[in-house]
Amino acid sequence: MAVKPVKTPFTNMSFTPDIPSAALGANEYNSGYNIETDIRGINSVAGDDEILNSIQGNVIFTTAGFRNNDIYWFVVATREGHWYAQTTSGISNVTPTANTYVSTSYTDSTAITDSWSGTTLIINDNVNPPMYLNSTDTEFHLYSNDANAAPNSYNWNYNPNYTALRAGFVRLYATPNVGSLLIAGNLQADTTANTVVNMPTTVRWSQNFGTNFVPLSWVPTLTNTANELEVPVRGPVIDGFPIGGNFFVCSYWDTVIFSPIAYTTTTAPILGVRLVNQGRGLLNENCWANADDVVYGLDARDIWVFNGGNFKSLGNQRVKNYFYKNLNPTYANLTFLVNNTEKNQLEIYYPDLTSTGHCNKMLAYRYDLDVFQPPRDVSAAVHGVETPIWSGNTYNPATRTVVYGQGSTPNSQLIQKDIGTSFINSAPIPTLFERDNISFGQPYSNKVQVHRILPEVVGTGTVNITVGGADSVGANITYRPTVEMAIDTNNPWVQIDQNDQRVVSVKIETNSNVNSYTMTAINWQNTIIEDDR
Repeated sequence: MAVKPVKTPFTNMSFTPDIPSAALGANEYNSGYNIETDIRGINSVAGDDEILNSIQGNVIFTTAGFRNNDIYWFVVATREGHWYAQTTSGISNVTPTANTYVSTSYTDSTAITDSWSGTTLIINDNVNPPMYLNSTDTEFHLYSNDANAAPNSYNWNYNPNYTALRAGFVRLYATPNVGSLLIAGNLQADTTANTVVNMPTTVRWSQNFGTNFVPLSWVPTLTNTANELEVPVRGPVIDGFPIGGNFFVCSYWDTVIFSPIAYTTTTAPILGVRLVNQGRGLLNENCWANADDVVYGLDARDIWVFNGGNFKSLGNQRVKNYFYKNLNPTYANLTFLVNNTEKNQLEIYYPDLTSTGHCNKMLAYRYDLDVFQPPRDVSAAVHGVETPIWSGNTYNPATRTVVYGQGSTPNSQLIQKDIGTSFINSAPIPTLFERDNISFGQPYSNKVQVHRILPEVVGTGTVNITVGGADSVGANITYRPTVEMAIDTNNPWVQIDQNDQRVVSVKIETNSNVNSYTMTAINWQNTIIEDDR
């Protein structure tokens, strides 16, 4: 029979490991790492870049934002209990100097949440009272645990029976009726009787305040907006997020909504609360990310998207089983999410089964194309943030990328993603794209013989291509020898020595610290050698 050409385009390819390869659609594939797909084809990922100066200690948390005079600040916490600000001018210690500051209780798993009120940074570390760094401050300030302090003196604890009060999270909520509030949940108190009181479903909010400031008090009065109440959820509240003018608080299992109501300067609360969903929540703090008019999140069930009214599953029948099977249960609480708006993708940083204590992988969902990307290697990532792209000690405000802290590394670095062609320390980037059970449009009973393939690929360097096949979709794949093909060549094909088989598989691999590639399609030259008759 005559040689028959068949083209397999790589358009909008989605990583779909949960589906048997025989059932994959034309734009799905079953295995890969360190690659990205877009509307055109398959790309090797860009590398990582160390930026600014190393940080004394082991970083456990990273945030960033513009402060006074439009100076961009990175602010990090270290395992040693110190806080540092990193700018183009260098590194400064912004650790609170108050004698009540508990600085020795940080661990790699300390749950830290952050909010930016304009140029002011608010931090909660689950160890101390909430702390804040105003736009001109040179160190963090702690809210007071003194229940007898004068009114409006940055009061946090207002119960005289408590000597200390902590929160599991603190978030900013810009309400549509009274201005900004801080919302805190999952409270724990030390008492004058030397006992500990846990209030896992208690949520409180502060006095209202304006942008670039923090509230003077959390103490409820007849003339301010502060209050607290219990919320109808199972288990402790974990974190919260704003969307659509409302604020949502999640436990591990459930989600409640805080909706603004008329403010009347009475004892009536300014926020009403009701249960929104039973079964959807958050895996841990920082497991959500705003993206335009929706919120993406992660719980024990799935990766989800929420539009303010309804939750929708994203990972089911696609990546859910793969993700939770490979999530390290020992360090699952270190997982965090970032919205990479430059790439239009939600990025899930997580520790896989090989992790020794930090996030070493990133799984992405490209929401503009509705495709998942396979795992990308990251270097001990701790809480990332979207920032401008940095070059030396300057940044370009017309660009965006993601920067994360490098954990478990004395003299840690900030790591800038998607820069260059190598991982940190000039390490090569290993890549893999694999698709099994490729159909050539023939009846299943037919057997084909692949003679050679012509990849449509641009870039630099070489790609390694391995073709295999089997006599049925359930049989083990037999691979032929791997062939290295130069990308810039006058002979853009790979010769295949393949026996007659019904289903065909292909692996595309690279491993380089200087080269990259984009592949838009593969052209197959094959012959039908056994038909369905």
